[in-house]
Amino acid sequence: MRKLILPIALASASFALAAEIELHGSVNADYGSYFDSDFSPINAANQDIDLAATARMDEHVSVTVMANTHSTYTDSNGTHASETHRHYYAHSTAMGDEGGRFTEFNFDGVQFRWDVANAVSFVFGDLTYSAGTFNYFFWRDPSRYAVILREENLRGVGAEVGTEKFGHGKFYMGASEDNEHSMAMFATYSLPMLNHVDEHLVLTPSIDWMFGDDIGRSYTYSLGTEVDYSKSFERFNWGIYAVWGLHPYKGKGIHSFLLEPSMNYAFFNLGFTYFYALTKEEYPAQEQIFTEDQLLYAVEPSFNLHKKLTMGFTYEYHDPDTEVHGNDYHFGGLNFYVYPTMKTEIVFWFGYNFSDNIDTDFAMGISAQADF
Repeated sequence: MRKLILPIALASASFALAAEIELHGSVNADYGSYFDSDFSPINAANQDIDLAATARMDEHVSVTVMANTHSTYTDSNGTHASETHRHYYAHSTAMGDEGGRFTEFNFDGVQFRWDVANAVSFVFGDLTYSAGTFNYFFWRDPSRYAVILREENLRGVGAEVGTEKFGHGKFYMGASEDNEHSMAMFATYSLPMLNHVDEHLVLTPSIDWMFGDDIGRSYTYSLGTEVDYSKSFERFNWGIYAVWGLHPYKGKGIHSFLLEPSMNYAFFNLGFTYFYALTKEEYPAQEQIFTEDQLLYAVEPSFNLHKKLTMGFTYEYHDPDTEVHGNDYHFGGLNFYVYPTMKTEIVFWFGYNFSDNIDTDFAMGISAQADF
Protein backbone atom coordinates (compact mmCIF):
# COMPACT_ATOMS: atom_id res chain seq x y z
CA MET A 1 0.00 0.00 0.00
CA ARG A 2 1.12 3.51 -0.71
CA LYS A 3 2.56 5.64 2.05
CA LEU A 4 -0.05 8.32 2.63
CA ILE A 5 0.56 11.31 4.90
CA LEU A 6 -3.09 12.05 5.78
CA PRO A 7 -3.97 8.55 7.11
CA ILE A 8 -0.80 8.49 9.21
CA ALA A 9 -1.57 11.92 10.65
CA LEU A 10 -5.15 10.93 11.47
CA ALA A 11 -4.00 7.68 13.04
CA SER A 12 -1.34 9.46 15.11
CA ALA A 13 -3.92 11.88 16.48
CA SER A 14 -6.24 9.00 17.37
CA PHE A 15 -3.47 7.13 19.18
CA ALA A 16 -2.65 10.18 21.26
CA LEU A 17 -6.24 10.31 22.52
CA ALA A 18 -6.74 6.55 22.86
CA ALA A 19 -8.03 5.02 26.07
CA GLU A 20 -6.45 1.65 25.33
CA ILE A 21 -3.82 0.43 22.84
CA GLU A 22 -3.41 -3.18 21.65
CA LEU A 23 -0.63 -4.72 19.57
CA HIS A 24 -1.38 -7.84 17.55
CA GLY A 25 -0.05 -9.62 14.50
CA SER A 26 1.64 -12.74 13.15
CA VAL A 27 5.26 -13.76 12.74
CA ASN A 28 6.36 -16.50 10.31
CA ALA A 29 9.96 -17.58 9.77
CA ASP A 30 11.30 -20.43 7.66
CA TYR A 31 14.51 -22.13 6.70
CA GLY A 32 15.07 -24.84 4.09
CA SER A 33 17.94 -26.82 2.54
CA TYR A 34 17.49 -28.35 -0.91
CA PHE A 35 19.85 -31.11 -2.04
CA ASP A 36 20.45 -32.17 -5.64
CA SER A 37 21.45 -35.66 -6.85
CA ASP A 38 25.05 -34.97 -5.74
CA PHE A 39 23.77 -34.05 -2.27
CA SER A 40 24.92 -30.47 -2.69
CA PRO A 41 22.65 -28.10 -0.75
CA ILE A 42 21.13 -24.75 -1.59
CA ASN A 43 19.95 -22.93 1.53
CA ALA A 44 17.12 -20.43 1.74
CA ALA A 45 15.23 -18.55 4.45
CA ASN A 46 12.51 -15.99 4.78
CA GLN A 47 10.26 -14.20 7.22
CA ASP A 48 6.76 -12.81 6.90
CA ILE A 49 5.78 -10.40 9.67
CA ASP A 50 2.49 -8.51 9.93
CA LEU A 51 1.88 -6.10 12.81
CA ALA A 52 -1.14 -4.02 13.74
CA ALA A 53 -1.63 -1.53 16.55
CA THR A 54 -5.21 -0.77 17.58
CA ALA A 55 -6.15 2.28 19.61
CA ARG A 56 -9.57 2.02 21.27
CA MET A 57 -11.06 5.48 21.68
CA ASP A 58 -13.95 4.00 23.69
CA GLU A 59 -15.86 0.72 23.73
CA HIS A 60 -17.36 1.41 20.27
CA VAL A 61 -14.71 3.26 18.24
CA SER A 62 -11.17 2.17 17.32
CA VAL A 63 -8.44 2.90 14.79
CA THR A 64 -5.84 0.41 13.58
CA VAL A 65 -2.52 1.09 11.87
CA MET A 66 -0.84 -1.82 10.04
CA ALA A 67 2.73 -2.52 8.93
CA ASN A 68 4.58 -5.49 7.46
CA THR A 69 7.92 -6.80 6.27
CA HIS A 70 8.11 -9.71 3.83
CA SER A 71 11.25 -11.30 2.44
CA THR A 72 11.56 -11.12 -1.34
CA TYR A 73 13.24 -12.94 -4.19
CA THR A 74 13.85 -11.86 -7.77
CA ASP A 75 13.37 -13.94 -10.91
CA SER A 76 12.93 -13.15 -14.60
CA ASN A 77 9.42 -11.80 -13.92
CA GLY A 78 10.48 -9.37 -11.21
CA THR A 79 10.45 -9.21 -7.43
CA HIS A 80 8.02 -11.32 -5.40
CA ALA A 81 7.27 -12.08 -1.77
CA SER A 82 9.19 -15.21 -0.84
CA GLU A 83 8.11 -18.43 0.83
CA THR A 84 10.03 -21.52 1.84
CA HIS A 85 8.79 -24.28 -0.44
CA ARG A 86 9.38 -27.94 0.35
CA HIS A 87 9.74 -29.08 -3.26
CA TYR A 88 12.23 -26.63 -4.74
CA TYR A 89 13.89 -23.35 -3.87
CA ALA A 90 12.58 -21.02 -6.58
CA HIS A 91 10.24 -19.15 -4.23
CA SER A 92 12.71 -18.63 -1.39
CA THR A 93 15.28 -15.99 -0.59
CA ALA A 94 18.83 -17.30 -0.78
CA MET A 95 20.74 -17.19 2.50
CA GLY A 96 23.33 -14.86 0.94
CA ASP A 97 20.72 -12.37 -0.28
CA GLU A 98 20.64 -10.01 2.70
CA GLY A 99 18.70 -7.35 0.80
CA GLY A 100 15.94 -9.80 -0.05
CA ARG A 101 15.82 -11.42 3.39
CA PHE A 102 15.93 -8.35 5.61
CA THR A 103 13.49 -5.92 4.03
CA GLU A 104 12.22 -2.75 5.69
CA PHE A 105 8.90 -2.39 7.51
CA ASN A 106 6.29 -0.75 5.31
CA PHE A 107 3.13 1.12 6.19
CA ASP A 108 0.35 -1.31 5.25
CA GLY A 109 -2.79 0.67 5.82
CA VAL A 110 -5.08 2.27 8.36
CA GLN A 111 -8.61 1.32 9.37
CA PHE A 112 -11.29 3.11 11.38
CA ARG A 113 -14.08 1.04 13.01
CA TRP A 114 -17.32 2.12 14.63
CA ASP A 115 -19.45 -0.53 16.34
CA VAL A 116 -22.81 1.18 16.06
CA ALA A 117 -24.68 -1.80 17.58
CA ASN A 118 -23.97 -5.27 18.95
CA ALA A 119 -24.30 -6.81 15.49
CA VAL A 120 -23.38 -3.91 13.17
CA SER A 121 -20.01 -2.24 12.51
CA PHE A 122 -18.97 0.36 9.97
CA VAL A 123 -15.36 0.42 8.74
CA PHE A 124 -13.37 2.88 6.65
CA GLY A 125 -9.83 2.73 5.34
CA ASP A 126 -7.67 -0.02 3.86
CA LEU A 127 -9.70 -3.23 3.68
CA THR A 128 -8.42 -6.71 2.77
CA TYR A 129 -10.56 -9.64 1.69
CA SER A 130 -10.34 -13.13 0.15
CA ALA A 131 -12.56 -16.20 -0.27
CA GLY A 132 -12.17 -19.95 -0.48
CA THR A 133 -8.78 -20.45 1.17
CA PHE A 134 -6.97 -23.75 1.73
CA ASN A 135 -6.15 -25.73 4.87
CA TYR A 136 -3.41 -27.61 2.99
CA PHE A 137 0.07 -27.19 4.55
CA PHE A 138 1.85 -24.62 2.42
CA TRP A 139 -1.15 -23.21 0.57
CA ARG A 140 -2.69 -21.52 3.61
CA ASP A 141 -1.58 -18.07 2.46
CA PRO A 142 -4.61 -16.41 0.77
CA SER A 143 -2.38 -13.78 -0.85
CA ARG A 144 -0.97 -16.56 -3.07
CA TYR A 145 -3.50 -19.40 -3.18
CA ALA A 146 -7.31 -19.51 -3.19
CA VAL A 147 -10.20 -21.35 -4.81
CA ILE A 148 -12.62 -18.43 -5.17
CA LEU A 149 -10.51 -15.29 -4.80
CA ARG A 150 -6.97 -14.45 -3.77
CA GLU A 151 -6.36 -11.61 -1.35
CA GLU A 152 -7.46 -8.20 -2.65
CA ASN A 153 -7.06 -4.73 -1.14
CA LEU A 154 -9.07 -1.55 -1.47
CA ARG A 155 -9.35 1.87 0.15
CA GLY A 156 -13.00 2.44 0.91
CA VAL A 157 -15.93 1.78 3.24
CA GLY A 158 -17.67 -1.31 4.50
CA ALA A 159 -20.17 -2.82 6.87
CA GLU A 160 -19.81 -5.98 8.97
CA VAL A 161 -22.93 -7.53 10.49
CA GLY A 162 -24.02 -10.68 12.25
CA THR A 163 -24.23 -12.78 15.38
CA GLU A 164 -23.20 -16.32 16.30
CA LYS A 165 -26.80 -17.47 15.88
CA PHE A 166 -27.61 -15.82 12.55
CA GLY A 167 -24.17 -15.76 10.94
CA HIS A 168 -21.71 -13.05 9.90
CA GLY A 169 -21.53 -10.96 6.74
CA LYS A 170 -19.30 -8.32 5.15
CA PHE A 171 -19.74 -5.74 2.41
CA TYR A 172 -16.81 -3.65 1.17
CA MET A 173 -16.64 -1.07 -1.62
CA GLY A 174 -13.92 1.31 -2.70
CA ALA A 175 -10.93 2.06 -4.89
CA SER A 176 -8.99 -1.11 -5.76
CA GLU A 177 -5.23 -1.32 -5.45
CA ASP A 178 -5.05 -3.37 -8.66
CA ASN A 179 -5.32 -0.22 -10.76
CA GLU A 180 -5.94 3.48 -10.15
CA HIS A 181 -8.89 3.40 -12.60
CA SER A 182 -10.79 0.51 -10.98
CA MET A 183 -13.46 0.18 -8.30
CA ALA A 184 -14.18 -3.01 -6.38
CA MET A 185 -17.08 -4.48 -4.42
CA PHE A 186 -17.04 -7.58 -2.22
CA ALA A 187 -19.81 -9.30 -0.28
CA THR A 188 -19.88 -12.48 1.77
CA TYR A 189 -22.11 -14.07 4.39
CA SER A 190 -21.46 -17.11 6.60
CA LEU A 191 -24.81 -18.73 7.31
CA PRO A 192 -24.98 -21.38 10.07
CA MET A 193 -27.41 -24.08 8.90
CA LEU A 194 -26.63 -26.30 11.90
CA ASN A 195 -25.20 -24.96 15.14
CA HIS A 196 -25.24 -27.68 17.80
CA VAL A 197 -22.66 -28.64 20.39
CA ASP A 198 -21.64 -31.76 18.43
CA GLU A 199 -22.58 -30.75 14.87
CA HIS A 200 -21.98 -27.67 12.73
CA LEU A 201 -22.80 -26.76 9.14
CA VAL A 202 -21.91 -23.36 7.69
CA LEU A 203 -22.54 -22.13 4.13
CA THR A 204 -20.53 -19.11 2.97
CA PRO A 205 -21.32 -17.60 -0.46
CA SER A 206 -19.04 -14.80 -1.67
CA ILE A 207 -18.94 -12.48 -4.66
CA ASP A 208 -16.32 -10.00 -5.85
CA TRP A 209 -16.90 -7.55 -8.71
CA MET A 210 -14.54 -5.01 -10.22
CA PHE A 211 -15.42 -2.34 -12.77
CA GLY A 212 -13.64 0.39 -14.72
CA ASP A 213 -12.00 0.89 -18.11
CA ASP A 214 -8.82 -0.80 -16.89
CA ILE A 215 -9.29 -3.06 -13.87
CA GLY A 216 -5.72 -4.40 -13.74
CA ARG A 217 -6.63 -8.10 -13.85
CA SER A 218 -7.97 -10.63 -16.37
CA TYR A 219 -11.40 -11.26 -14.76
CA THR A 220 -14.17 -8.84 -13.85
CA TYR A 221 -15.83 -10.92 -11.16
CA SER A 222 -15.41 -14.02 -9.02
CA LEU A 223 -17.99 -15.89 -7.01
CA GLY A 224 -18.32 -19.16 -5.14
CA THR A 225 -19.52 -21.00 -2.07
CA GLU A 226 -17.79 -22.65 0.88
CA VAL A 227 -19.37 -25.53 2.80
CA ASP A 228 -17.94 -26.40 6.23
CA TYR A 229 -19.40 -29.38 8.12
CA SER A 230 -18.16 -31.02 11.33
CA LYS A 231 -19.51 -33.76 13.59
CA SER A 232 -18.36 -35.13 16.95
CA PHE A 233 -19.23 -38.39 18.68
CA GLU A 234 -17.39 -39.02 21.94
CA ARG A 235 -13.70 -39.49 20.92
CA PHE A 236 -14.41 -39.58 17.18
CA ASN A 237 -14.51 -36.31 15.23
CA TRP A 238 -14.81 -35.78 11.51
CA GLY A 239 -15.52 -33.00 9.08
CA ILE A 240 -15.46 -31.89 5.48
CA TYR A 241 -14.63 -28.55 3.90
CA ALA A 242 -15.68 -28.05 0.27
CA VAL A 243 -15.37 -25.03 -2.03
CA TRP A 244 -16.58 -24.15 -5.52
CA GLY A 245 -15.32 -21.06 -7.31
CA LEU A 246 -16.08 -19.43 -10.67
CA HIS A 247 -14.53 -16.54 -12.57
CA PRO A 248 -14.32 -15.68 -16.30
CA TYR A 249 -11.27 -15.95 -18.53
CA LYS A 250 -11.41 -14.84 -22.19
CA GLY A 251 -15.16 -15.38 -22.35
CA LYS A 252 -15.32 -18.75 -20.59
CA GLY A 253 -16.05 -19.60 -16.98
CA ILE A 254 -13.20 -21.16 -15.03
CA HIS A 255 -14.48 -23.54 -12.35
CA SER A 256 -12.35 -24.55 -9.36
CA PHE A 257 -13.13 -27.26 -6.82
CA LEU A 258 -11.64 -28.07 -3.42
CA LEU A 259 -12.46 -30.99 -1.13
CA GLU A 260 -10.78 -31.35 2.28
CA PRO A 261 -12.16 -34.14 4.52
CA SER A 262 -10.53 -34.85 7.88
CA MET A 263 -11.02 -37.05 10.94
CA ASN A 264 -9.63 -37.64 14.40
CA TYR A 265 -9.94 -40.56 16.79
CA ALA A 266 -8.03 -40.53 20.06
CA PHE A 267 -4.37 -40.00 19.06
CA PHE A 268 -4.86 -40.65 15.31
CA ASN A 269 -5.58 -37.94 12.70
CA LEU A 270 -6.17 -38.12 8.97
CA GLY A 271 -6.32 -35.20 6.55
CA PHE A 272 -6.89 -35.14 2.79
CA THR A 273 -6.85 -32.37 0.16
CA TYR A 274 -8.09 -32.56 -3.42
CA PHE A 275 -8.10 -29.58 -5.78
CA TYR A 276 -8.90 -29.36 -9.49
CA ALA A 277 -9.65 -26.50 -11.90
CA LEU A 278 -11.47 -26.69 -15.24
CA THR A 279 -9.55 -24.35 -17.56
CA LYS A 280 -9.43 -23.40 -21.23
CA GLU A 281 -7.15 -26.01 -22.77
CA GLU A 282 -5.66 -23.68 -25.39
CA TYR A 283 -4.15 -21.36 -22.77
CA PRO A 284 -1.64 -22.04 -19.97
CA ALA A 285 -3.35 -23.02 -16.74
CA GLN A 286 -1.27 -20.60 -14.65
CA GLU A 287 -2.91 -17.61 -16.34
CA GLN A 288 -6.38 -18.81 -15.38
CA ILE A 289 -6.24 -20.02 -11.77
CA PHE A 290 -5.31 -18.72 -8.31
CA THR A 291 -2.96 -21.60 -7.44
CA GLU A 292 0.32 -23.12 -8.60
CA ASP A 293 -1.25 -26.45 -9.57
CA GLN A 294 -4.25 -27.20 -11.73
CA LEU A 295 -4.47 -30.59 -10.02
CA LEU A 296 -3.36 -31.34 -6.46
CA TYR A 297 -4.07 -34.05 -3.97
CA ALA A 298 -2.38 -34.76 -0.67
CA VAL A 299 -2.98 -37.08 2.26
CA GLU A 300 -1.42 -37.06 5.73
CA PRO A 301 -2.02 -39.57 8.52
CA SER A 302 -0.58 -38.28 11.78
CA PHE A 303 -0.19 -39.41 15.37
CA ASN A 304 -0.33 -37.33 18.56
CA LEU A 305 2.78 -38.49 20.41
CA HIS A 306 2.25 -35.90 23.13
CA LYS A 307 -0.13 -33.00 23.70
CA LYS A 308 2.61 -30.75 22.33
CA LEU A 309 4.01 -33.07 19.61
CA THR A 310 2.45 -34.67 16.50
CA MET A 311 4.18 -36.75 13.83
CA GLY A 312 2.74 -36.96 10.32
CA PHE A 313 3.52 -38.81 7.09
CA THR A 314 2.52 -37.01 3.93
CA TYR A 315 2.12 -37.89 0.26
CA GLU A 316 1.44 -35.23 -2.37
CA TYR A 317 0.80 -35.19 -6.11
CA HIS A 318 1.19 -31.93 -8.04
CA ASP A 319 0.36 -31.16 -11.68
CA PRO A 320 0.75 -27.46 -12.66
CA ASP A 321 -1.00 -27.99 -16.02
CA THR A 322 -2.78 -31.20 -17.01
CA GLU A 323 -2.39 -30.36 -20.72
CA VAL A 324 1.41 -30.30 -20.41
CA HIS A 325 3.03 -33.71 -20.08
CA GLY A 326 6.04 -34.37 -17.89
CA ASN A 327 5.67 -31.44 -15.49
CA ASP A 328 3.92 -33.31 -12.66
CA TYR A 329 5.70 -34.69 -9.61
CA HIS A 330 5.21 -36.73 -6.44
CA PHE A 331 6.43 -35.81 -2.99
CA GLY A 332 6.76 -37.89 0.18
CA GLY A 333 7.52 -36.29 3.51
CA LEU A 334 7.77 -36.56 7.27
CA ASN A 335 6.54 -33.73 9.52
CA PHE A 336 6.98 -33.10 13.24
CA TYR A 337 4.56 -30.53 14.64
CA VAL A 338 5.54 -28.91 17.94
CA TYR A 339 3.14 -26.70 19.90
CA PRO A 340 5.11 -24.90 22.65
CA THR A 341 2.11 -22.82 23.73
CA MET A 342 -1.18 -21.37 22.48
CA LYS A 343 -1.12 -19.85 18.96
CA THR A 344 2.45 -21.04 18.35
CA GLU A 345 3.54 -23.82 15.99
CA ILE A 346 6.95 -25.14 14.92
CA VAL A 347 7.22 -27.67 12.09
CA PHE A 348 10.31 -29.76 11.34
CA TRP A 349 9.91 -31.26 7.86
CA PHE A 350 11.81 -33.68 5.64
CA GLY A 351 10.87 -34.77 2.14
CA TYR A 352 11.85 -36.35 -1.16
CA ASN A 353 10.73 -35.52 -4.70
CA PHE A 354 9.98 -38.54 -6.85
CA SER A 355 10.38 -36.74 -10.15
CA ASP A 356 13.07 -36.20 -12.78
CA ASN A 357 11.88 -32.72 -13.80
CA ILE A 358 12.72 -31.04 -10.47
CA ASP A 359 16.35 -30.32 -9.57
CA THR A 360 15.80 -30.91 -5.87
CA ASP A 361 15.74 -34.51 -4.62
CA PHE A 362 15.87 -34.36 -0.83
CA ALA A 363 14.79 -31.31 1.16
CA MET A 364 14.56 -30.45 4.84
CA GLY A 365 13.77 -27.43 6.95
CA ILE A 366 11.94 -25.81 9.82
CA SER A 367 9.14 -23.27 9.95
CA ALA A 368 7.76 -21.39 12.95
CA GLN A 369 4.66 -19.31 13.38
CA ALA A 370 3.22 -17.28 16.24
CA ASP A 371 0.02 -15.22 16.37
CA PHE A 372 -0.72 -12.65 19.04
